[in-house]
Amino acid sequence: MDDHKVSRKTSHESRMTLYRLTGLRNLKDAIREKYLESEGFTEQSITVGDRAALLITGKTDEKDPGWSKVLAGISGKPIVLKNSVTAAALIIEDSRGPEPSTTDPHAHVGSDENQELTAWALTFGMGFQLLDQRHVDNGFGQRIAVRCADPLGLNSISKTTLDERPRIERSTIPSGAPLRSFGFQDLGDLATRLVVDGRVDGIGTTTRAVKIRGADALSLPLSKDADRLIRDLDQIKAALAKKPATEELAALEQLAQVKDKDKIAELDAKLLEAIGADDSPLLTLSFPHELIDEYGSVGAYKLLGTRERKARDYLPTLQDILEPVREVVGVERLQKLDRLAVLLFENADDDAPSSPKIPAKKWLAFQTELKERRFFLHNGRWFLMDRAYAEVVKRRTRTIFDRGPYLSELPDWELVEVPGDEKEQKKRNAELSYNQKLAQSLGGLCLDQKLVRSEIHKHGIEACDVLLNDGTFIHVKHVDASSPASHLLAQALVSTEVLTYDKTAQSNLAARISEQGGAPDKFQLKPSRVVIVMAREGRLLDADSLFTFTQVNLSRQVAQLEQQHVDVFIAPILRTRQLVSKE
Repeated sequence: MDDHKVSRKTSHESRMTLYRLTGLRNLKDAIREKYLESEGFTEQSITVGDRAALLITGKTDEKDPGWSKVLAGISGKPIVLKNSVTAAALIIEDSRGPEPSTTDPHAHVGSDENQELTAWALTFGMGFQLLDQRHVDNGFGQRIAVRCADPLGLNSISKTTLDERPRIERSTIPSGAPLRSFGFQDLGDLATRLVVDGRVDGIGTTTRAVKIRGADALSLPLSKDADRLIRDLDQIKAALAKKPATEELAALEQLAQVKDKDKIAELDAKLLEAIGADDSPLLTLSFPHELIDEYGSVGAYKLLGTRERKARDYLPTLQDILEPVREVVGVERLQKLDRLAVLLFENADDDAPSSPKIPAKKWLAFQTELKERRFFLHNGRWFLMDRAYAEVVKRRTRTIFDRGPYLSELPDWELVEVPGDEKEQKKRNAELSYNQKLAQSLGGLCLDQKLVRSEIHKHGIEACDVLLNDGTFIHVKHVDASSPASHLLAQALVSTEVLTYDKTAQSNLAARISEQGGAPDKFQLKPSRVVIVMAREGRLLDADSLFTFTQVNLSRQVAQLEQQHVDVFIAPILRTRQLVSKE
């Protein structure tokens, strides 16, 4: 039997979690102050290869696990258990001064002590809790994955879709696939985490791909030898200066981080304005899936920077984050937002946190414009939409508008206002009145406010505002902000998808047609074309005057409708106001 034993080859590498840190004055800046002052943690200044480094190790005080009281209460038996959390972080100096150029990543960087320091952080156990998140280079791991991936070897992608209400999705194909197989769209999708098969030049074997996990942190096998580890870090730094592996993967980087402090101050002012408004549809909660993954099971949180001391169940809502900021005014709002942080726990009864302090700003997603350029807040950082990317958006929008309205001689929307009318009722009546007029002029049926139920939408959706018997579904909206325009587009998309496949919805639509005096057999119950009527006061809407945010949604949703063989047309009209007395 011994003759057949195969000796296991000693591995020279081990999978490690690597962060990139920027804006440090010294290596201690990388560590949260509470751990530098804690008796349970020790720090040592060491050398790794030829680099200065800081090693901090330790464990938290032993405590009863939070669930012990719950279990004791249920079982009636005392639970005598203690646990502690071990953690270590190795901070390795990289360079001082400005970032290396993309053309020469190995260019010499000066050692002026007044210049900011860049460093690497290897974390072990709960070591990520030790890091000061303000210095973590957001998206570093993902940038490496984009540059070193096998283009056909993407395993998982997490993305935020920039919509009226941004949503976060994760898709996994274990066997590997190109980016297009994950439904990633070059307009409106922002990748936040990648898992790929790939290689970083100079690290490990060149004959076999490794699994690279990239978000803020980078996870891949690195050398266990100090000198070789430093060479690995240099290779990773060089990889940052390369172009993405393919043009398709380059679409994941159409958005550039804003670093200019004056510009950030302007954008923060826009954010605070949105926080103070009664309704800000472009401000929403950004659920940090990647943080949850890194920190393990999470079932409760504390909002630090408030008077509350007890953990709340599950995760914070948007209102939980915004309410403390709204309680103060003026310059104090930004100070309050900067002080607010979320601390995650495994459950509400647990004393030991499962995460470091996560700045509240990282839980917000927001979009705005400055000087005709689109910016958005993600993961606590501001990003600028690349000009080439913005030009693609405009070009696609113009192409859609250039098709024409399909319908000729649409009536203008004459809004008759009566003083004292309730605002919302007046709004509904104004839309209904115009849609009735439009239906009469086109020989169609007005279905405004006539809901159609489906298997999924039990409470009903609007099939359209006006229906023509040739399968044209007309949707109408006064567009004076991104929110109504995006809502209009979403309404058209949902209606088309439901009526194309849902028999219950088609049957309900037939009933609505009968109620309005039409013959169901004379109308198509599945849309063959969609006309979006966008009303605006002052002058007609065109492709260039449409909000950038809405342009992205328009391009995305038109593409989805056309995949269902439904043609889409945009019909701009004017809305005018006429004030009359109540007599």
